[in-house]
Amino acid sequence: MIEIVAVSTGLSEDSTTTRLAQRMLASAEGALAARGAEVTTTHINVRTLAKALVDLTVSGFPARELEEAFAAVKRASAVITVAPVYKAAPAGIHTLFWQLIDDASLAGTPVLLGGTGGTPRHSLAAESTLRPMIAYLKGYALPTSVFAATDDWGGGEQAGLDRRITQATDELAELALALNPAATGAQQDTAAEAPAGTQPTGASATRSDDYARDIPYAGPAEESGRSAITPRGLGDRAREERGRDEFDPASVTPFSVLLGQGGA
Repeated sequence: MIEIVAVSTGLSEDSTTTRLAQRMLASAEGALAARGAEVTTTHINVRTLAKALVDLTVSGFPARELEEAFAAVKRASAVITVAPVYKAAPAGIHTLFWQLIDDASLAGTPVLLGGTGGTPRHSLAAESTLRPMIAYLKGYALPTSVFAATDDWGGGEQAGLDRRITQATDELAELALALNPAATGAQQDTAAEAPAGTQPTGASATRSDDYARDIPYAGPAEESGRSAITPRGLGDRAREERGRDEFDPASVTPFSVLLGQGGA
């Protein structure tokens, strides 16, 4: 099962940010379904969490609805985040959501960035603000992002927006499946399955058992074929990281050790 969670900040009832997030979510769901995965989707509008986010900032106590939103992101197999851009930066309430979430909530999670604005001149806002933030949260921000300016919503430009959404969500689907190969029920062809007493020969002899060669790389399948870069179990290790309590005393290095005063 693949769960896609979209986090967008539509500041009006029928905002272009909400519409873009919905289209990206539907496209990603279709891309995964076409690859044989069972998919569920969740759409979080940060606008509805505005008061809870401010209260958490000043009080330190999250409201129930905010905890539920954070939990949805933490269990997601893939995340789409779409922000409106004002004065060359994503809306502050959108970045506040990511500033308040637990540091490891996106560990090992593919994240597709999106943005909306009145002019294409704002198209790099997500790159300069959201991409570093997703990297800090240990998420895998996809190289392709989607920005929709006012002109993209009418006339001949609409087809261009559709193509960009399709390209980006295809990348999201392939990486999500690379990290969660069991979602399609695919069997992995590994050297461990060879008959006992036999040794791999040829090109297989140089392969490491730590890598899954049969998982599609997050790129055009007809060009990449079998992947040589996806570590086996990477998705499982990432999920373990998301569940780690960074304030657990057992995981905190004592100051005496940091200062070189502790024992060997």
